[in-house]
Amino acid sequence: MQIALVCNEYPPRTHAGIGTFVQGLARGLKQKGNAVTVVGLGDVYEEAVDEGVEVITLPRNKTRYVGNLLSRLQLRQWLLSRVKAGKIDIIETPDTTGLVPLGISGCPVVVRLHLTFSAVSMLVNKVRPRGIFFYERRTLAANRNWIGVSDYVMELTKSMLHLSPRRARVIHNFLPPAPSQVPKLAGLPAEYVLYAGLVGQRKGALLLAEAMRDIMIRRPSLHLVYAGGMFNLNGKSLADHIVHSLGSPLCERVHFLGHLDRDATLTCMRGAKLLALPSQIESFGLVVVEAMGCGIPVVYTTRPPGPEIVEDGVSGLLADPDSADDFGEKIERLLGDPILAARLAENGRKSAMERFSLQKCVGATESFYRECLES
Repeated sequence: MQIALVCNEYPPRTHAGIGTFVQGLARGLKQKGNAVTVVGLGDVYEEAVDEGVEVITLPRNKTRYVGNLLSRLQLRQWLLSRVKAGKIDIIETPDTTGLVPLGISGCPVVVRLHLTFSAVSMLVNKVRPRGIFFYERRTLAANRNWIGVSDYVMELTKSMLHLSPRRARVIHNFLPPAPSQVPKLAGLPAEYVLYAGLVGQRKGALLLAEAMRDIMIRRPSLHLVYAGGMFNLNGKSLADHIVHSLGSPLCERVHFLGHLDRDATLTCMRGAKLLALPSQIESFGLVVVEAMGCGIPVVYTTRPPGPEIVEDGVSGLLADPDSADDFGEKIERLLGDPILAARLAENGRKSAMERFSLQKCVGATESFYRECLES
């Protein structure tokens, strides 16, 4: 197949989860013998090749008021020209920001549901950004072949945007292959609980500090480590709120490492007693799967998609992300019972390797593509 993947965040461009996912998917599809092109919007026109994957960057239009529309029209024209030239059989685009709102005639377009900005805004009772909502909803309405990264995000998209796909499949994100070596990080404490990912209130960063307060008092050698970029809350860095919540002298045992690349984050995971993530909003939770793959126990959210990723009491523990007491009790249970922690860690590692492999994701994606092409 000749496959075009639409992505504005393809590494080494500034990227988050979607960019990392698309790079792994593109390389995996290429290794299976497909011709893969990644196209996205950026500052200037660029062409590159990444392990056999053609990577094209189209310059984003910056005209006031209409730049977003003109950029999407330019992207659509580029895709149409490739389709007409017989160089693209199928296109995949993420739901986020709605990059293909008009569809592409003569070629099936698959939308992978990671979680739209519109849905996040509605979940947290914020006014949804009007322009983004229009593009996201139009992209999903114009292209009714959907892949959801979880059952939860599939059903949430249907209900919140009042749309239904013609053809749909849930294909979980994959655990990227681990590097053969990871870097050493100076200054990590000997015993710590790890939080990994963007440090924000909706991710449960402040609630985790509340959950850890009494535990750290009882365990004077235990530290709390945050690995991830920092959000603000009420005009102050969330780090200030966390330090205030813990109080003195516990604040001396909390560490903020800032944004780390994946290899450095894996180093933090491998040295941690456990990973705890009291997130209130997730589409999948790749950082939890990464921790499971590293063989450390996890405490994740009881909210969807938590139970879809972690089997409570088997491959990890689930706790209420609105309850510091519940998260604290689950963390204390793992710290106080090494046999339980080791059993959950091993089961979690096996689950991550078996359920969330790159091969499984690529194979299921190819199968869905063929189904779209044959209809």
